Amino acid sequence: MTQQPLQMPATTEMLVVCLVSFCFSAILYPGYISWLKKKQVEQYLREDGPESHAHKARTPTIGGVVFALAATVVTIAAWLIFSPGINLVDGAILLVGVLCCAIGFVDDFSKFTRKNNRGISGYIRLGSELFLGAALGALFFAASRAELFLPFCDAIVPILGGAASTSSASGLGVWVPPWPIYVALSAFLVAATANSINLHDGMDGLAAGTSCQVFASLALMLLATGQVGYALVAASAAGALCGFLLFNKNPAQIFMGDTGSLFIGGLMGSIVVASGLVVWFVPLALVYILEALSVLIQVICFKLTKRLEDEEKMPLFKVVLIKLTKRLPGEGKRVFRMAPLHHHYEAVFADKGVPEWQVVMGFWLVQFVLCVATLGLFFACRS
Repeated sequence: MTQQPLQMPATTEMLVVCLVSFCFSAILYPGYISWLKKKQVEQYLREDGPESHAHKARTPTIGGVVFALAATVVTIAAWLIFSPGINLVDGAILLVGVLCCAIGFVDDFSKFTRKNNRGISGYIRLGSELFLGAALGALFFAASRAELFLPFCDAIVPILGGAASTSSASGLGVWVPPWPIYVALSAFLVAATANSINLHDGMDGLAAGTSCQVFASLALMLLATGQVGYALVAASAAGALCGFLLFNKNPAQIFMGDTGSLFIGGLMGSIVVASGLVVWFVPLALVYILEALSVLIQVICFKLTKRLEDEEKMPLFKVVLIKLTKRLPGEGKRVFRMAPLHHHYEAVFADKGVPEWQVVMGFWLVQFVLCVATLGLFFACRS
């Protein structure tokens, strides 16, 4: 006999899941932090990091394990309680998040065993994330679930191909792209989101505070498009991160580590791909995009402004290629005081006597404005 799902308004389901996930996370952390301290699982800081972070070297890390566990367990329980069962295709978004979390855990554990800030190879990590994203995209396309909610999607079809229609549930245009575009987009989004949030995670409460807002905003948009199952995932992640934030806010008692940041990014990217909210995710993720761009700009500028012997006698493209691919001696110029962007602002405002927590609050406020603006535009396009 098939178990009947518990009947409850979708908004209530979402709030219940968020609250349960928050409580689950908040209850587990005190004991977990004590255990990490006994095992001396501590943060190893980057050598070129801010000097003001020196006191954080003894702070426990790998804190992402708990909120990843809370979000995953509560989501699965919610699917079992509020729906007839777990759809294996939908379950793939959770699987990608968990596997990204596992990659981050291996990276964190490697740092712990080596007693430094060098984890697994960046190429291995990026390759694994790209593979997971591509596999997710291929799975959803094979299941005829490759849809993107886009304004003016009728104008895209003649250029990029695919098919366009209108969603009866959301009132938004829907574009079904050709499979190569969808799979490539899925691979890029999962890997880019995971790495951007990993770069963003560098100050007490920063990544957790912005990410819980993004997940909450995604939950509201998912609910509006009739994707209640995905909305429950996003709500569960938002609640679990709020529970973590109780202990990660300044002064942090625990850090999420790569375990947490890759879980957040992998899950967030997977939800966006699976739900078709790619275009709407761009303004939501603007902080993460700018963080990643700041690192890219800093590295390129630093390399290109180094002096190469006899570079005047070489073709320009060869000079650029050598500077970007070879490790040359000397110092180049920097655009920012430090990258990623949050460290630049931290350094600038520290000179003015502004403490770290106020810089973090500034980022939270910017993220809140982006969330409100994106939601306003989203619901305006539906009307």
